[in-house]
Amino acid sequence: MQKTGLKFMKIVGLITEYNPFHAGHLYHMQQARELTGADYCVVLMSGSFVQRGEPAIFDKYLRTKTALLAGADLVLEIPAAFSTASAHEFAAYGVALLSAIGVDAAVFGSECGQIEILKQAAYALNHESAEFQERLRKGLKAGLTYPQARAKALEMEDTRASVLSSPNNILGIEYLRAAEDLHSPMEFYTISRKGSGYHEDTLADANFPSASAIRGIIRNSLSKDKDLLDILASHLPAVTHPAYTGAVPVFVDDFSELLNAAVLQMQATFSIADLSPELAARLAKPPYFPLSFEERIQALKTRQLTYTRVSRALLHLVLGMREEDISRWKDEGYALYARILGFRRQSSPLLSCLHKKSIIPLITKMADAAQNLSPSALALLEQEVYASHLYQTVRMKRSGVFQNEYTEGLVFV
Repeated sequence: MQKTGLKFMKIVGLITEYNPFHAGHLYHMQQARELTGADYCVVLMSGSFVQRGEPAIFDKYLRTKTALLAGADLVLEIPAAFSTASAHEFAAYGVALLSAIGVDAAVFGSECGQIEILKQAAYALNHESAEFQERLRKGLKAGLTYPQARAKALEMEDTRASVLSSPNNILGIEYLRAAEDLHSPMEFYTISRKGSGYHEDTLADANFPSASAIRGIIRNSLSKDKDLLDILASHLPAVTHPAYTGAVPVFVDDFSELLNAAVLQMQATFSIADLSPELAARLAKPPYFPLSFEERIQALKTRQLTYTRVSRALLHLVLGMREEDISRWKDEGYALYARILGFRRQSSPLLSCLHKKSIIPLITKMADAAQNLSPSALALLEQEVYASHLYQTVRMKRSGVFQNEYTEGLVFV
């Protein structure tokens, strides 16, 4: 904790996507403050693309505003190189960045709701026994996906393998694994996830609808002659409604033309992140035929290659995300800078505190970034700018507006 005057400032961090921000996220934010007694809440949020290997449903500036309206004090960006990575790498980036800027505690939601059980699973996965590795190898050989084989191998360890069957548990375990690997000084807490399941695509819980269900409503509303907010109002926290004026959604199939062009231009010597040689060979197999993004995922996914794994690989192909670049950024510590997307005006003491505590550069003005960053950090930022400008180019077809990364200001509330 940072001492300011006669008071210690406690900062809690949340690692998020807000795709879009819903009632469960508001509950998470409120509980995080209450559980930790934090003075300030820092949100680390995916930028233009999310972990499922898709574009965010709304642009990052709109989603930043929803977080600030809901009570976040500061919003930072997870660049596409890590926001679209596996759970392990996504978590490692989040823990690395929050630790580097001096956040005291991190709170995540989980189906389990018990931190000790998740810590046991994290320890077991970080310290694999020879028996565990052998069971994992046999599971993979038997045709199980990696997550299935890992869960089965864990059944024989001194922990509960059932926690690996739920997505938020898995992500929470990865946060705890990263904390050990990176020697993070942060405290970790978990709260029980409220409402519909992560993958629930129907409005099973009217009070806490899932992000998937809300995205489905948005997708189905495009053909209706109604204002988007009118359709969404009852499903989103009222405090966030002002952010949705003029909101324009973006979907994965909006990137179909870019994907088709990328497939035609594929080079064997170009090592794309998550694009295995086998998947690349299937993708390049003649005859070429243009497909939508969704159709291509469905054509390529198998029992071993999940929908999300294929979607990530295809998105990385579109974004030109090279494996060697990501490996270099990981080796250098994951979080090479912290880019601020927005903050609450009344939270200026927090910004002053972070400027003193942070061991990585804080970016508030993109124009000044080049002179403050190392070559690797600048390369990571430039890759993010490229990805965001692709997103904005696609979004512009519906909105008629292009938000340039170098001229778009911070979001203030």
